[in-house]
Amino acid sequence: MKNLLSFLLILITGLSFAQSGREECIEGKIAQFNRLQKFANINYPGDSKYDVKYYKLDISVDHLAHTIKGNITCNAQIVNQNVTEIYYDLTTPLTVDSVFVNGNAAAFTRGSNTLNISLNTTLNTGDNFTTLVYYHGTPGSSGFGSFEFSSHNGTPAIWTLSEPYGAKDWWPCKDTPADKADSADFWITVNTSLIPASNGKLMAIVNNGDGTHTYKWKSSYPIAQYLLSMAITNYAEYTNYYHYSPTDSMPINHFLYPENLNSNISQLDKTPGMIEIYSEHFGQYPFLNEKYGHAQFGWGGGMEHQTITSMGGFSDGLISHELAHMWYGDAITCKDWHHIWLNEGFATYGEGVIFEDWYGKPGYDNYIANEMNNAKNAVGSIWVQNISSVNEIFNGARSYSKGAVVLHMLRGIVGDSTFFDILRSYTADPSVAYGVATTEDFQAVAENVSGMDLDYFFQEWIYGENYPRYSIVWSSQNVSGNLYDLALKITQTTNSNPTFFTMPIQFKVNFASGDTIVSVFNDAQVQNFNISVNGMPTSISFDPGNWILKNVNSVVTGLENEINPNSFSLGQNYPNPFNPSTTIKFNLGKAGFTTLKLYNVIGKEVANIVNNQLESGSHEVTFNAKDLPTGTYFYKLTSGNYTETRKMMLLK
Repeated sequence: MKNLLSFLLILITGLSFAQSGREECIEGKIAQFNRLQKFANINYPGDSKYDVKYYKLDISVDHLAHTIKGNITCNAQIVNQNVTEIYYDLTTPLTVDSVFVNGNAAAFTRGSNTLNISLNTTLNTGDNFTTLVYYHGTPGSSGFGSFEFSSHNGTPAIWTLSEPYGAKDWWPCKDTPADKADSADFWITVNTSLIPASNGKLMAIVNNGDGTHTYKWKSSYPIAQYLLSMAITNYAEYTNYYHYSPTDSMPINHFLYPENLNSNISQLDKTPGMIEIYSEHFGQYPFLNEKYGHAQFGWGGGMEHQTITSMGGFSDGLISHELAHMWYGDAITCKDWHHIWLNEGFATYGEGVIFEDWYGKPGYDNYIANEMNNAKNAVGSIWVQNISSVNEIFNGARSYSKGAVVLHMLRGIVGDSTFFDILRSYTADPSVAYGVATTEDFQAVAENVSGMDLDYFFQEWIYGENYPRYSIVWSSQNVSGNLYDLALKITQTTNSNPTFFTMPIQFKVNFASGDTIVSVFNDAQVQNFNISVNGMPTSISFDPGNWILKNVNSVVTGLENEINPNSFSLGQNYPNPFNPSTTIKFNLGKAGFTTLKLYNVIGKEVANIVNNQLESGSHEVTFNAKDLPTGTYFYKLTSGNYTETRKMMLLK
């Protein structure tokens, strides 16, 4: 879901984008929520005693009385033992007229926004049952406006937007994304002057002979309760096609207010191309046997209703964001709202995929830079801690921007080809395809495809908070001929959770004759690295590809001049190379038992230089290597929780 996004590519001194689709989506959602102020009494995660298999919604909408009436069929299977009663989520203002279980009248009671139904018998694991609920009333409108009677240009306009907890405002259901129905039918009866757009494929239009007609929509793919929708007004219809093979195509049905259609056709015509781009990067469009489409509605953003996105506008960013949700949000749905980034972060990143295809790497880089700037405003973990708050779930900086940046950083770690292999594999993975997922499900796919252990990455970026702040000190020393030792010291400002961030980091090393990229794996708050390079470095650039969400406090030269008397540090030995003696300086931020050990290139300890309780402050030792052969060695300083390792070279 996303607020109205308008991406303008400005080619003046560089590439910059205007308001993102993510911003359009969020602003509309939050503004609507703040206006309504009705969100309360969340019944989550629904009745766990049964598994929904099928929904049929048969609803008549009276646009004059602002009421609905109808019946809801649910086929389900019991997953517990000795079950005699189940409940659906349904807000109290709606009146239930009667309930049937397996064709027989059943007793029912109303709880706080629930409908409690007697099953007339005792059912056990694996038993199937069918309920039929007749009801009527004026639906509520919580969250972002779960059911709205509105108008445009003097004509009635009715629409639904159930995410996250609004489905129960207008129909009895199990109101949790964790339990998708395998399929659904949605029959909508309205005045013949109005057209109801909904999910899936239109199977029939029935004229009822009483001034109303019924549109019968069918969703043959699994669908979450909050993605079932209707949008109703005097739509003008426009259709274009996604050609997924030389001889096959899928309709893209656009339902727009008549007064807005012609001015938006050029934007609507971008949709087939976007589907092609996403199908290449994410895998084939997931609802190929039905359709894709847009239904204009009276909300400022967009909502990714399965196969028929509800749209408040038609900017590039909004179209691309909601379309990306068909893969990530609809075909694969977050199992619960804690993991909403799997919907919104992925869709926000999808916008960048479109802009990269359209405008090349500069367009993508500029888009990501903007998302990074917004992500720095995120407070708390991407994993949503308070899912009773709509504002917390749909936090733009956190769930959208930072979620997208996490995918960008993952791309930087695994590389382009592997990254998109991960996305395509995730789309197709049988454990989540057309189902639900958690962060751990996506992590498992990413690790399996990349062959990397990425637990550190997901733990710190999804369950941790904030972002790293780096200070870098560097120096270089001639080793022999044109070979130089580049010494890097990376220090991170202390963070709350985690204390510091573990990340692979790239540096661009500049020489008089050109440059090269070197990489290190930073897994300590204060860490030194020694890298052999050909040529004398003139300067370095930290993370030149902007692959890390970060602040860089400083990049300075001269390691020995940057030692803080209150910090720990290990200096480069001098001279280096040496024969046979060399001097090593180090600084201890506090007193403690300290060791300084020397290792050969295969990690075997060959000397114990220091093994004592030392006071805080600066220290200096001389090491004589007369008994060691020529070669490269590593010396490691350990004091309390602090450790640093540096390289030395003995030449005899």
